[in-house]
Amino acid sequence: MVYSRKYTVPIIAFAAVVVSLLFIPPLADRDALSDRNSFRNARMLVDALDEAVRMARSNYYKDIDAKKMYEGAIKGALAALDDPYTFYLPPVDQKREAENLYHAKFGGLGIRIYADKGLIKISRPLPNTPAMRSGLQSGDYITKVNGASINIGGPGGQTLDDVVDVLRGEIGTDVTITVRRRGHPEPFDVTLTRAEIKIDSVASTMLEDGIGYIQIHNFTGRTYEEFRKSLSQLLSVENGGMQSLILDLRDNPGGLLSAAKDIADAFISEGIIVSTKGRKRKFNQEYPATPAVLCPPEVDLVVLVNGLSASGSEIVAGAIKDSRRGALLGTKTFGKGVVQQRFPLTGGSGAVSLTISTYYTPSGVSINETGIEPNVVVESEKLDTATAVMRNKMRVGEYAKDFVEKWIEEQEKQTGEAPTDFSKLEEDLPQLMATLEENEIILDFELVKFDARRYFDANVGLHPLFYLDQDNQLRETIQLINTGGIEQAFAPTATTDL
Repeated sequence: MVYSRKYTVPIIAFAAVVVSLLFIPPLADRDALSDRNSFRNARMLVDALDEAVRMARSNYYKDIDAKKMYEGAIKGALAALDDPYTFYLPPVDQKREAENLYHAKFGGLGIRIYADKGLIKISRPLPNTPAMRSGLQSGDYITKVNGASINIGGPGGQTLDDVVDVLRGEIGTDVTITVRRRGHPEPFDVTLTRAEIKIDSVASTMLEDGIGYIQIHNFTGRTYEEFRKSLSQLLSVENGGMQSLILDLRDNPGGLLSAAKDIADAFISEGIIVSTKGRKRKFNQEYPATPAVLCPPEVDLVVLVNGLSASGSEIVAGAIKDSRRGALLGTKTFGKGVVQQRFPLTGGSGAVSLTISTYYTPSGVSINETGIEPNVVVESEKLDTATAVMRNKMRVGEYAKDFVEKWIEEQEKQTGEAPTDFSKLEEDLPQLMATLEENEIILDFELVKFDARRYFDANVGLHPLFYLDQDNQLRETIQLINTGGIEQAFAPTATTDL
């Protein structure tokens, strides 16, 4: 906003002073002149950019992609703002974000995948999807897509996202993948017809003694509806009627502000959930709670947070803490207290993510770069340096991974189906311990067993929400609820020793 002032000048007979005043524009005019000069300089730089691209196209010793040069210029311009949340989204990233975040659905196969040994490995085929119906299995490798070989990180420069781009597509279209499976001598082709695949952001289960558990991975356009269904199931008579709820927001990076606000509103019946303030008035918003709540106030609430709980997670955590609706347990959150908006560029050229405002908790506090302190501080279990080095050596050498995969393959040959009972593999773990010792890797048996369990689950399609024996924060939360310690948690931030 430009402010102008009125100047009163005494009548002075000196001509020199009068002449000089004639050439001093009012403050508003000087600001406008400065703006015009700034625009003119910027226009010159835009012209210089065009000239630089033309020079490169005419004189560079190799063929160039002018589109990439202009995209690079946009990236550089936004990077000059020195804001990690302000950036350029190319068209393909803009489309992917719309699928993953806003709509939380896409045309695809229904598989969860990860990169392994330069290929794509299936972690899990999702129920009622083309992948499940076609018989794809956990542990299958995808070596080709439509006849084109996959080589993640190889000379071709492929990434996991590159493969996702060709696996996804219009609903009703076909894609052929080449699969390499344990126990099969040769790879084989599978043709699948893409269908609508929904991306889940919420998972839930019932724990002991009426304690419900809901895990939110991120905040999408479908999160509130998923949460509502999960909460309804936990509160149902069939589940014994939930008396306490653990809301797990650990490692949740955020997402849509509107979704985070709706989740907080499920617990809070009055006051402001979150407010935002920006340089422009239109970005100043208040988001009040509505009187009705989804979660009854008599249900005790504990929210799990950690250093990777960011943005939308902090909106929910901050609102619950400030309103004293529930207690926060874990470690201080990330501290991302700013809001972004996507602005589409013309001609389908992608979009720009711009930070438009800072958000504030109900108590009027900005947590940007400071985070939210939990009511009860419980650090996650950490390995000492020597043990961490040994475990990393085991993982880099893939000793546990190779042992587990070979064991599963042998079991499949003997029984004709994938094993699901980890306890049988556990009986053979002394063989792995001996191999590790031969390679001068000394680790505790329980730590090796945990790594082996994770590899086992990933290769046979088991995906537990948590590993309670390795999750001291969740164990402490259950104990806090069972001992009636939630009320005491509202005292000034406490710590706990384990």
